[in-house]
Amino acid sequence: MAENKSGPETAPPSLAGRTLALGLLGALCLSAVTLFITFGMPASAWFEAALGLAIATLAGFIARGLRRKAWFGPRLSLHQSLSFEVVVQTVQWLSPSLSSRAFETEFLVRETSMGRKEVTAWLQSRRLTLPVIVFMAAGIVSWSFGATTIAAMFSMLAIFVLIKGTQRITSPESGKKVQRAHLMATISGLAVWGIEGTLFVLATHSVLDVRQALLLYIGFTAAVESAVIPMALGVAELPALLAIAWGGGPTALAVLLLFHASRLTLLMALGLVYLPRYKLTVDDLLDTGLISRLASSQRPAQGWQFEDDGEMTCDVSVIIPAYNEAERLPPYLQEVVDTLRQTVGRWEIIVVDDGSIDLTREIVRNFSVAEPRVHLVCNETNLGKGGAVARGVSEARGQYILFTDADGATPASEIHKLVAALHSGFEIAIGSRRATDMGVTLRRDSIRAALGSSFYTFVNFFAVPGIRDTQCGFKAFRRDAATRLFDRLTEKGWAFDVELLYRAQLVGYAVAEVPVNWQEIEGSKLDPVRDAIRMARAIFKIRRRNAGFQRRVANRCAISSELPIGSDRWECAP
Repeated sequence: MAENKSGPETAPPSLAGRTLALGLLGALCLSAVTLFITFGMPASAWFEAALGLAIATLAGFIARGLRRKAWFGPRLSLHQSLSFEVVVQTVQWLSPSLSSRAFETEFLVRETSMGRKEVTAWLQSRRLTLPVIVFMAAGIVSWSFGATTIAAMFSMLAIFVLIKGTQRITSPESGKKVQRAHLMATISGLAVWGIEGTLFVLATHSVLDVRQALLLYIGFTAAVESAVIPMALGVAELPALLAIAWGGGPTALAVLLLFHASRLTLLMALGLVYLPRYKLTVDDLLDTGLISRLASSQRPAQGWQFEDDGEMTCDVSVIIPAYNEAERLPPYLQEVVDTLRQTVGRWEIIVVDDGSIDLTREIVRNFSVAEPRVHLVCNETNLGKGGAVARGVSEARGQYILFTDADGATPASEIHKLVAALHSGFEIAIGSRRATDMGVTLRRDSIRAALGSSFYTFVNFFAVPGIRDTQCGFKAFRRDAATRLFDRLTEKGWAFDVELLYRAQLVGYAVAEVPVNWQEIEGSKLDPVRDAIRMARAIFKIRRRNAGFQRRVANRCAISSELPIGSDRWECAP
C-alpha cells in the first residue's frame, strides 16, 4: 500500500477558496444583471418562474438518480444512486477539466466493490445514449416549428443510433442482460430530459412561449455538458443569444440565470452533505491527482499486505480502558485471562487506568502479580475512552490488537470471533449488536435501543456508510491498521470509534461486522440524550478534520499523550 508508507503529508495550497471566491463573485455579478433585467416586470410572474425552475431542478436530479438505479438495479440502493449522482455532478460542475469518466470509474469501484468491467459498461452506455437524446431533442424542436419531415428524420436517426449502440455495448459475457440495461438507461436518459424540459417549459410559460423555452432549455443543457469553466459561469447563459432574434434577450437571460442558480444551489447544498460522507473535499475535486489517489485506496482482492514494524512479541494484545472500575473490572479481567489462556498462544492484557480515583490501579497491580502478562498503564488525568485506548495501542505488542469495555458487556469468549475475522484477511473486525446471527443474544433497555438505532442511522448517513454499529466497545485491528488509524486521533471521548471507522474507510480497509453476544450492564457512564447530542456534533468535526484524499494517514503510530512513556512501559506511579 505505497500510498500510506510515508508520514503525514502537508496538503498543497488550497485552490478551493480561490475557485469558490471567483464563483461567488461571478454569481453576484450575474445576480445583479438578473435584477436589472427583471426590474419593472411583474413580480408574481418571476416568482412563479423561480419556484417552477427550482422544482424542475429537483425533479431532474431525482430522475438522474433513478436512471443510475435503473442500470445497476438491486446492486445499488436508491440512496446510493442519488448520493453518487451528487458526487459525480459536483465533480462535473466544479472541476470540468478532471476526467469525469475516470473519476466515476474509480469512485464507483471504490465505494461499491463492483467489477471495473461493469462500471465501464455503465459509462459506455451513458455515452452511447447521448446521441440518441440529441437526435430526439432535435426532432422535438423541429416538430415544434412545424418541420415534421425533418422531425421524422431525426427520430429515425435516434432509433438507428440506439440499435447500433445496443449492438456495440453487447459482449459475449454479458449478452441480453447488458442490452436490457442499456435500453433502460436510454429510456431513463430520455425521461430525464423530458421531465426536466417539460417542467422548465411549464415554469416559464408566463414569460416565454413554448418553443422559446424549449430552445433555451436544450441550449442551456448542451452548454453545461460542454463547459470547461468551473460551475459553467457565463457559458450556460450563452443560449440567451438565441433570443435576440425574437427580441427577448433580457428575458431569456433572466430565465437561464434563475435556472442556473437553482441547479448550483441544490448541488452545493447536497454536496455539503455527501462529499464528506465519501471522504471527499472541494480541494480533492480540484486536485489533478485525485483519480490516482482514489485508485491507490482501493483494497486489493487479497487485502492489504501486512506491514511488520518489527516490534511484535505476541499474537494478541487486549486493551481494557478503565476509569473507576474497581467493582466491575475484576470479574471481567479474570474472564478475559481465562479465555486467552485457553484459546491464544502468546498474549498480553493492557489495562489503561484513565485517571481513576478509586482502587482500580491497586486491583490491577495485584492481579498482575499472579499473571505477569497483565500489565497496567496509567494516565494521571482522565483523557477519555479514546485517549485511553490510544495509549494502550501505543504500548501493545500483539499482531492483533483488540479493545473491550471494562464492564464486560461483551463476554470474553467472543474474542475468538474477532481474531478469526482478522485471520481470514480483514484488517478490522468489530463487534456488532445490529448484525444478526443464530445463537447471538442481546439484552438492552428498549429506550436506549431506540436512541441507539437513531444515532446509528445518523452516523451511517453522514460519516460511515455501510457500518451498522459503530459504538459497540469491542473492536479488533491488525497491528499495522491500528497504528495507522490511531495516529493523531483527534476524538478522545466516546466518538473516537466513529473517527477510527471513518479513517478506515478513507484508507480503504475492510471492516468485518461480527455479531456478538451483548448485554447492558448496570453503571453505564453514558447519558443517552446528552451524549447523543455531543456525538452528533462530533460527527461533523470528524468529517471536517479527516475528509480529503490529499491527506495521508501515517504508517507508523505517533500518538501524542499527556503522559510520557518511560523506559519501562508497564510502570505506573503509585
